[in-house]
Amino acid sequence: MRAFLLTTATALAMSASAAHADVWQEREALAKVASEISALERLVHDASKINQADGRVKFNYDTLMADLELIRSGIAAHLSQPINPVIPSTVDGISGGYTQGNR
Repeated sequence: MRAFLLTTATALAMSASAAHADVWQEREALAKVASEISALERLVHDASKINQADGRVKFNYDTLMADLELIRSGIAAHLSQPINPVIPSTVDGISGGYTQGNR
């Protein structure tokens, strides 16, 4: 029985440390996502400069930039939270509608 308890305690300790490592891996991955979003924002800015104002369908760059900023700020808010205790957070939904007819 003692061996079982020792094995169980060891397994629990290992899974707890693995879960803690996963938190850091997640944070690292989210930091990379935030960095990629910054790169995307630069690309979107460049694309907005060459858009066709008189095109049949106009791409809404402002909406896309707002959504990218919302995602990046949600990631930043998550990364600024302490690891323990885990506090659930809410993030506003992105709007989506990136195209609109030219009126």
